[in-house]
Amino acid sequence: MNLNSKEGTAGITALLVIAIVVAVNFLVGGLGLFDFRLDLTEHKLYTLSDGTRNILDRLNPDKPVTIRYYVTTEDRVMPPILKTHARTVQDLLLEFQKAAKGKVILEKLAPNPNTEDEDRAREDDLQGMQVNAEGDNIYLGMAIQSAAQKEVLPFLNPNEETALEYNIARAVQKVSKNTKTVIGVMSAMPVMGSPMFPFQRQRGQEPWILIQRLRMDYEVRDIPMTSDTIDSDINTLLVIHPADITEQAEYAIDQYLLKGGKVIAMVDPQNWIAQAYSGQPNPMTGQPGGVINTASDLPNLLKAWGVTYDKGLVVADVNYRSMMQGRQNPVALKLPKEAINKDERITADLQSLLMMSAGALETESRDGLAFTALATSSEASEKIDTTAAEKLRRESLTNFNPSGRRQQLALMVSGKFKTAFPGGKPKGPAESGETGGPQEDPAAPKAQSEPEKPADAAEKKDETPKDDGTVKESVNNEGMVVLFSDADMLYDAFCVQQDPMTGGLIATNSNLPLMLNAIEVLSGGGDLLKVRSRASTQRPFTKMDELRENVERGYRPKLKGLETELNEIAQQIGPLRVKDGALIIDPAQVKKMEELERKQTDIKKEIREIKKTQNKQIAFTESIITLLNVLAVPLLVIAVGLLLAIRRRIATAAV
Repeated sequence: MNLNSKEGTAGITALLVIAIVVAVNFLVGGLGLFDFRLDLTEHKLYTLSDGTRNILDRLNPDKPVTIRYYVTTEDRVMPPILKTHARTVQDLLLEFQKAAKGKVILEKLAPNPNTEDEDRAREDDLQGMQVNAEGDNIYLGMAIQSAAQKEVLPFLNPNEETALEYNIARAVQKVSKNTKTVIGVMSAMPVMGSPMFPFQRQRGQEPWILIQRLRMDYEVRDIPMTSDTIDSDINTLLVIHPADITEQAEYAIDQYLLKGGKVIAMVDPQNWIAQAYSGQPNPMTGQPGGVINTASDLPNLLKAWGVTYDKGLVVADVNYRSMMQGRQNPVALKLPKEAINKDERITADLQSLLMMSAGALETESRDGLAFTALATSSEASEKIDTTAAEKLRRESLTNFNPSGRRQQLALMVSGKFKTAFPGGKPKGPAESGETGGPQEDPAAPKAQSEPEKPADAAEKKDETPKDDGTVKESVNNEGMVVLFSDADMLYDAFCVQQDPMTGGLIATNSNLPLMLNAIEVLSGGGDLLKVRSRASTQRPFTKMDELRENVERGYRPKLKGLETELNEIAQQIGPLRVKDGALIIDPAQVKKMEELERKQTDIKKEIREIKKTQNKQIAFTESIITLLNVLAVPLLVIAVGLLLAIRRRIATAAV
């Protein structure tokens, strides 16, 4: 080939372009030079969130985090869906490693059957999944470790892809911390579970899934309902259904809040779970347990916080009603995304909430306090009494009169709070003398006492409140309370279900993420909140569906007309075949029936031809789109290379 000819020049140019592409790929992919990625996806699927970056930035360079990523690579046992998910996980881990700037060490291991890496996976407590009769297991998980602290993600379920970055970031943050944040839990229900008592042959109750989930990240401390103080080292206090709470306990919450603590409170006008717990046997004695009041309130605190709430009324909503116990129940509220505040960090990315017999929270202006609704009913709602709400579990709704206004079901109060007890600490039963005490014998001689003081002086002394150390207002303007008018929503059956693939528990709505969000925001861990809900990489090909619909829309009127005509012919043929239970043998009618059947056959043939043409057009459209997706980028690279080569040749020729 003559190198000076046009053909020779074109050949050399093409070879140069190929060589450039290969060299660039080697430099970028192999050596990591000029390594950058441009994320053009709608939801920035391949870009780490700011919260993750903040967590990685705060890592101690002298205490790096090691991520051991285990993924089975043997095609014989690894399902295609998990192979695809494994690539997504690896891409995300590479972004973690890059953003950490040397503070995250990534190790990839291949625990294929009967290998040393499989033994290491078992040592790291990863969950293997048996895939065949030979007993081969596959692995897809990771161990995240810093010094002696280790967190394990035993199996990375593709169904939980949206929580992938959050789970990794949470584990990285957890192993890098030396101490845990303390969360206090106060409840009239056994949310913390009950211990096992072998001598009674009773297993005991497991903690609610919320408590189990919190214990993964926090120290969770049980606060008795009889408490008159809250420990100062508790970062956030979670109050769940405070049925029959005493003034002393309310005072403890009040002072805790004013001294800088954060409070999440869940009151409830009609708690279904408390009703179910009532009367259950005590595991220690085997005797019937006590009754838990189904209604709960914080009367003194809510008044001080500017919140009005009637524990005798339940919100019914015909727009947001859901199926419960086999019937549509308007007090079992399934709140869609539109009912949830998308502008607040606590609720921004939530999709739906389930609330059972929730109450209504109304607000009154208070100096220094701001109110933000987090979740509301629709306008097709009204407040009904608890007796009527209870009947709706067995009967259909009647006499419904919608109020035309949204009811607040979850609320955030923030700012500078004032005490609900301006007169000081309330007296307990013993202090007020209600329990009685030694009585003075009137016949006994009276001890010598000081002269009586004037009545007005005694009154003045009584009017002067003692300084018992009561804090009168918040220590700063950063006080925060999050209120919910339902506590059932945190019970396991109302927020999670068992995953048939792994046997683990997965969220059925946003109830559990909502509470985790609230605790993270109030406990100062807002970085994790920013990475909790991400879009999935498994997205439907909506553009293809749209193009297919456009093609079908053009043929739909004609097909509909032919099918209508076909139905009319079938209706005409029926009476001709049978009359009064006997077959028709009239030659005229037989001829007419044959004509109609021929016409019927022709119409069916025309319908088939139209559908064939329609399917061909759809297939052609899909082929064009697929071809463009496959060839567009390579053709663009080649075109740019050729243009650069031609431009360079022209510039060289001009010289």
